[in-house]
Amino acid sequence: MPLNDLNESRLVKLQVDGLTNAFIIENPALEKILFDRNIIGLDFTNACEDASEYFLRHFQQEIIDVNEDLAELVLLSKSIYYWMHNAFAKVFNDNLQSNFAATSRVKVETSSAQIEIPYCNFDAPAKNLIIADTIASGATICEALSTYLNYRELNNVFIFSIAGSLIGGRAISKFCRSRDINLTLAYGLAAFGLGSNGFDLSFLHPETITNVEYKTRAAQVFHNKPVSSVGWDFGTQAQAIRKYKMLCWLEAEYWGLQDSDVFRYKESQLDMRLIKKEYIAYQNGS
Repeated sequence: MPLNDLNESRLVKLQVDGLTNAFIIENPALEKILFDRNIIGLDFTNACEDASEYFLRHFQQEIIDVNEDLAELVLLSKSIYYWMHNAFAKVFNDNLQSNFAATSRVKVETSSAQIEIPYCNFDAPAKNLIIADTIASGATICEALSTYLNYRELNNVFIFSIAGSLIGGRAISKFCRSRDINLTLAYGLAAFGLGSNGFDLSFLHPETITNVEYKTRAAQVFHNKPVSSVGWDFGTQAQAIRKYKMLCWLEAEYWGLQDSDVFRYKESQLDMRLIKKEYIAYQNGS
């Protein structure tokens, strides 16, 4: 059984149709990430690593039970910023082997996306995987798992999503059930409703499932606007800070928050080569 209560971290079971083994994790590291759109650089990556460490501690026994045949599936590039390998070393004093899949969103619609995998490296094939990634439509993880299954059968998949949608979780759950894979899915603070642009993950979306206190806090922090808690490209807060600033400018423009404190880091000189894939979110609205 997972540990429901740790020092400063709480695990809550989700009772939702279409999700058989899903949870919400609540702790200060996740609150720091999801309620502050101005967290960048090492502050961001340190908080992500702390959140991953809490995830592993909540499911410590379940992971120990399969540790003899366990590896991470790193979805390039944003999975890197969960720093799961480092967190695993802290919790288990052990090395977490890694597989890699480069994923690319070719087309994004309201609740679906077309995903391509131009590169993969499955040099550490294991029957049990840990995946850390943001979930929107769920198509990225489903495509990555489908490709992985060409190399190795799967028994268990543990997914940690700092920001993940309810609709995406259901898609992943359906995929795993159809292939007899045991799925454990843990969301950070909320199972978010997915915005109509296919990018926004907001506490204030009507379909978001979360603690009522978080909805109240989000209304205050984001000035009653359904702003995405992690932006339109999770991980750019550390990987590509100039791009993140451009995306923040677009979000501030869309929500009418240019003069607020929600987006303190913005850049109005847009480089479309950097933001081409995410610009559709600005065009389509939420």
